[in-house]
Amino acid sequence: MKPFQTHRQQISILRGRGLTIDNGSTAMRIFERENYYNVINGYKDLFLVKNQNGQAVTPETYIQNTTIEEIYSLFTFDRELRNLFLKYLLIFENSMKSKISYRFSEKFKEPHAYLLFKNYSTSNMNQVLDLIAIISNKIKHKSKERNNNSIKHYLSVHGNVPLWVLVNDLTLGNISNFYQAIDDSLKDKIAKDFSLQFKRDYGATFQIPKESIVDVIKIANLNRNLCAHEERLYNFKLHHQTRTRHNSQLLSIPGHLLDGRLFTMFALLKLVLPKKEHKELKSSLDKLFNSYQNKFTSVPFTDISTIMGFDVNWKTYF
Repeated sequence: MKPFQTHRQQISILRGRGLTIDNGSTAMRIFERENYYNVINGYKDLFLVKNQNGQAVTPETYIQNTTIEEIYSLFTFDRELRNLFLKYLLIFENSMKSKISYRFSEKFKEPHAYLLFKNYSTSNMNQVLDLIAIISNKIKHKSKERNNNSIKHYLSVHGNVPLWVLVNDLTLGNISNFYQAIDDSLKDKIAKDFSLQFKRDYGATFQIPKESIVDVIKIANLNRNLCAHEERLYNFKLHHQTRTRHNSQLLSIPGHLLDGRLFTMFALLKLVLPKKEHKELKSSLDKLFNSYQNKFTSVPFTDISTIMGFDVNWKTYF
């Protein structure tokens, strides 16, 4: 186990590794507010000297003239990036919940229809059983809470909880599993709901397939979790690729750009957000990028945007 280090000792170690810290008091204030581990261990990699294989040299050495302010700027940039994306991911999440609850309840009208195995696809029995168990436990726990809540209210007053009430207490991960567990006809109806919105906004003539909705909701869930738990977002990349060729055709974007980095999330949100919201996201991203352009000297901001998957022409695709 690493021994405890005071902030002064931490600053001394960083200086020994070549990090420029002109004002020790400023560095100490940063560590007092934000935690040394979160700032340094979380964001130092971009600023470390690398060998030919792209690995940080040993012992750790910072690129010449790298400052503590640069590392902290990347930390604050990523925080603002998370807050921005979370806003629009929540808009999509709410829309997804609304469409699923409406279409499912439209087709299955019996009380607690979402707890009945027969109302789901039989292609993945374990997934369906897990989903039903999660929903059942959610209702059970909410019904036992001391405070009054919507689930408890509907159970006591109406004897059942409609899906459009329940969805508010389900996570986006739960909703992702829900969408994958329903039959293809329902998946297609929900995908068509998004298609109608896309056609109204952009005059498109194609149908967004259910497979693309699966792609969006999966990557949205991963990114939403990163945003909610304050984990690094700017350098996140999917381990499993989305259906690049099909989505690139839908969006008229070169396929190599949809490689699972943050740009992929931004691009796919165009399929499921109203045009007004997606344009707002684009404008806000542009402003955020511009506000940080001059805060990095040892590493150009273009390196950061490349890590996120945003090439120099990214705005022209939207």
